[in-house]
Amino acid sequence: MNLIGEHVDYLGGVVLPAAVDRFTEVSGHGAGEWSIDSDVRGGLAYVRALGEELGVDPQAVNVRSEVPPNVGISSSAALLVAVAAGLKPEMDGKQAALACQRAEQKATGVQVGVMDQFASALGRRGSALLLDCATLEYQVVPFPDELAIGVIDSGEHRSLADTPYNQRRREAELGDPRRRRHVDSEIARVHAFVDALRARDFSRIGQLLKESHMSLRDDFEVSTPNVDALVERAWAAGGCYGARIMGAGFGGSILALVDRLQAESFKSTIKQPVLFCSTADGAYTNAG
Repeated sequence: MNLIGEHVDYLGGVVLPAAVDRFTEVSGHGAGEWSIDSDVRGGLAYVRALGEELGVDPQAVNVRSEVPPNVGISSSAALLVAVAAGLKPEMDGKQAALACQRAEQKATGVQVGVMDQFASALGRRGSALLLDCATLEYQVVPFPDELAIGVIDSGEHRSLADTPYNQRRREAELGDPRRRRHVDSEIARVHAFVDALRARDFSRIGQLLKESHMSLRDDFEVSTPNVDALVERAWAAGGCYGARIMGAGFGGSILALVDRLQAESFKSTIKQPVLFCSTADGAYTNAG
């Protein structure tokens, strides 16, 4: 998942994702045609597109996944990277991420960036990755144990292909002033967030998450009234440093950074399920 730096990856900006401790495991064998046993929406189209991208023969793929689908924590990227690691474990992690990105674009028609796939491939336990999406250069940034990453499902779900996601991307690429204001300010927030992490300034971290949400709500217009209300409830809850809409938007989930010692109290205040995560290694982190 992405801690901060939303809707800037496909424009060559910097982002701060982390792989988290919800895992997807795949197995398979050669077959006459591609098939999949998985609850990831569109899973067959994903693996078929990846197989074509990698130039491998059809496989029957079985999936066991702890990554809940359709809540904005990159279940599709986890599936693709896990399959790639099974089919081509010798690949470089960066190249695997790019292949998975192309496969998802082909399978869905949505021009996704490379961030989710990159984090799923090369994330590191105890760290986030400061990733330059223009060059794919990255730095490892320590992530404090005191912070719990909370994911709260808004209950509002739509396929990205049915949202203005591609329209927002085109508007930003064409230099629409409001969209660019979000992009430029969000990139600045990523760098400020990294500085705050290194300084262990949790209050500053929280403020930057709040500013990110307001920018995504007002300048990039990818939030919804239901999500805004949930974010504001999280802001007001004890133990929460900050929260924002996460992922592509138009529903989905929100991200909250919470004092780990107050995680249960936070969950009780929010009064709905919270998925608490810790950072983890990606599928290609220890390759080679």
